[in-house]
Amino acid sequence: MRELPFDVDADAVIEVGRYLDGHAKTTAVSISEALRVIRRHVNKSRVGDNGLEELIVQSAAARKLALLLDNHN
Repeated sequence: MRELPFDVDADAVIEVGRYLDGHAKTTAVSISEALRVIRRHVNKSRVGDNGLEELIVQSAAARKLALLLDNHN
């Protein structure tokens, strides 16, 4: 099992999984779009954007999805 950022909770992991499972396999996952969509669902979570971005990247890599590194924060 991989180590996750200290502020990531189960709700964030579930939402990232849902988002990536519903994403088309033939298009790259936009980090900025994923953050925007997932943040709406976990806005009360204590996870920061950096932790959430790391979770998205790790989860997308595990699913062998291409990433579009377009987050400018």
